[in-house]
Amino acid sequence: MRIAILGAGNVGGGLGRAFAAAGHDVVFGVRDPESVKTLAALADIPDSVAASPGVAVEGADVVVFAVRPVAITATVSELPSLAGKVVIDAMNRFDAEVTARSTTQDLAQLLPGAKLVKAFNTIGFENFGSAGARSIPAAMFIAGDDEDAKRVAMRLAEQIGFQPEDAGGMANTKVLEEMVKVWMALAQAHGRTVAFAISEG
Repeated sequence: MRIAILGAGNVGGGLGRAFAAAGHDVVFGVRDPESVKTLAALADIPDSVAASPGVAVEGADVVVFAVRPVAITATVSELPSLAGKVVIDAMNRFDAEVTARSTTQDLAQLLPGAKLVKAFNTIGFENFGSAGARSIPAAMFIAGDDEDAKRVAMRLAEQIGFQPEDAGGMANTKVLEEMVKVWMALAQAHGRTVAFAISEG
């Protein structure tokens, strides 16, 4: 698949490396393709490219949002319609704009017709490339109302080494954003390789 990742920072770059290692084509959608962080992401994935967000999503099978939440509106303003396209929200809101809504719910309002799902937000970016090497698979929680988007996200999560778990509908996307706060607290005690896992008794 061709995956457009909007944002080339820690999360976007980490997902890009993992998806490329799984055999997918990666293009980064960024405002400045020559920025230090974009060039660093491209250096880690020799076959990847960077372009403006609007150009990056053209022909993409999946679009991943990995920008700072304060940049969501500006980023969306540069995009063509994403109606019918699978859009994965990998963002978390930590700043002063914390609201009762998730970033996924914000995207649902800004991207009418897009197939939205929340994923890849409940663990540190360092773990995207090493998930397959774990002795106990890390769970990747995925929430959204669109079943097609959920299937795509779950398949991608599995391909990069996670155990995908259906975490319910759009209403639970805010819950997943809160879960990362728990992960951060655990990381202080156990290190940033700590992860959530499913234990079936």
